[in-house]
Amino acid sequence: MVDLLSRAGKLQEALSIINRMPIEPTESVWGAFMTGCRIHRNTELAAYAADRVFQLGNVSPGLHVILSNSYAAAGRYEDAARARKMLRDQGVKKETGLSWVEEGNKVHTFAAGDRGHARSKEIYEKLEELGEEMEKAGYVADTSFVLRAVGGEEKQQTIRYHSERIAIAFALIVFPHNDRPLRIMKNLRVCGDCHTAIKFMSKCSGRVIIVRDNNRFHRFEDGKCSCGDYW
Repeated sequence: MVDLLSRAGKLQEALSIINRMPIEPTESVWGAFMTGCRIHRNTELAAYAADRVFQLGNVSPGLHVILSNSYAAAGRYEDAARARKMLRDQGVKKETGLSWVEEGNKVHTFAAGDRGHARSKEIYEKLEELGEEMEKAGYVADTSFVLRAVGGEEKQQTIRYHSERIAIAFALIVFPHNDRPLRIMKNLRVCGDCHTAIKFMSKCSGRVIIVRDNNRFHRFEDGKCSCGDYW
């Protein structure tokens, strides 16, 4: 119920249920609530929930990521760093985000900001070209998904080169024909800004883009995603 209300934007109702629970709310309850806060951009309630989660002590690595995101979105970068430090203190190393594309019998793997590929020059030219078209179509980067306290321009540069976007640009180059979907795999969950960006990528390129992250399949076509923005 907390997850349903939170995702529907009824955050105060969800919080009321949490506060009336006869037992201590678990990390899964707070995680569902913070996800809803993130979707509906309520940074104040997200930070409040993050403070409550910290009182639980050691929590799962996945929730630490949500904690960091919630604090960063609220501009509380020191607290975001504290959440990441707690993760390191537990001996857990954050998994590097990777995306990959299959071309024939070869797999091309990309990390965020990756320039090690033989066709990097073409890839980044394609990203710039597509980025201009996306902005004309109305795309505006949501830099709240950048967890470090850096300047606005650097935030945009950071988020623009996430691994899935690089993989999509590469796929557009090697599969130029419109009759086949572009298929991308990612080992982590797609961030909210990239989810929005890929919708614009599908619309501007006229291509179907299928992304499998660690949470679900997303089928992007003509500016829409099959998940209905619920993931």
